[in-house]
Amino acid sequence: MRSLLLCLLSVTLHRNFAFVLDKQNSYSQFRKWNVALNGTLELEFKTDQPNGLLLYTDDGGTYDFFELKLVNGALRLRYNLGGGAQIITVGSNLNDGHWHKVQVARRDEHTSLAVDGTTQSKTSRGKEFLFGKFTTNSDVFVGGIPSS
Repeated sequence: MRSLLLCLLSVTLHRNFAFVLDKQNSYSQFRKWNVALNGTLELEFKTDQPNGLLLYTDDGGTYDFFELKLVNGALRLRYNLGGGAQIITVGSNLNDGHWHKVQVARRDEHTSLAVDGTTQSKTSRGKEFLFGKFTTNSDVFVGGIPSS
């Protein structure tokens, strides 16, 4: 899978990061996203590839995660906040080589995904909506994840 061209906009993630270039796997690694019960992450991307990982973070491997991917040119957010994995899909033909603005937002049990002003939302199942524990959560990976 070829890499996607990405530009992360969230200023809170710019403080500590790594950029890894590898023949098999290239990615950027940013410090943890403190999602808590309310949090927003924004980025812009452009690509000509219909499939690829844009962003991934989890709670250290227990069960909470956010996975943002392009799947057949559509933006797909797959996530779990403890009540089972849910999927939100927005857009089409986003691999058109133009810039697209993306926002992932959490408000208690509500999660929304927006691309270029079009928004879809879902309500999480269960009673616990916190995203892991900040001390054990993974960093935020953009464009890929480490092979380990």
